[in-house]
Amino acid sequence: MDMQVNPLRGSCAPVPEHAPLVPLNDTRIDQLMRWHGTDETNLPPADTLKHLSRDTLAALHELRDARATIAALRTAMGRAFWATDFRGLHAILLQALGPPPPHQDEDDLAACSVAAQVPQADGRTFHPES
Repeated sequence: MDMQVNPLRGSCAPVPEHAPLVPLNDTRIDQLMRWHGTDETNLPPADTLKHLSRDTLAALHELRDARATIAALRTAMGRAFWATDFRGLHAILLQALGPPPPHQDEDDLAACSVAAQVPQADGRTFHPES
């Protein structure tokens, strides 16, 4: 027996156009995948249905942005591969990756240098800066 559906009266309220899109963490993305998946034996708790459509839209926006970023980086990599001078290569990389990170504090640099020490087979430690 088919259920009659009244298109003028939906079963759930539509998400307003001005609903803010929130950043999604890995847990929420996992819940979205499980709700939209085909395995009905592995559904997340029912309270995670709250804001499902809003979070799905946020995930799709993140996917679209990630695809655009990947396409831009692939284009830059192709241009960088064929660059014939370092000035051109640096310009391509700066445009694709953005400006370099700010200078690190001395404490951060010391922590990085300690982490970069590589133990050798004879028991000595290699220090890259020496």
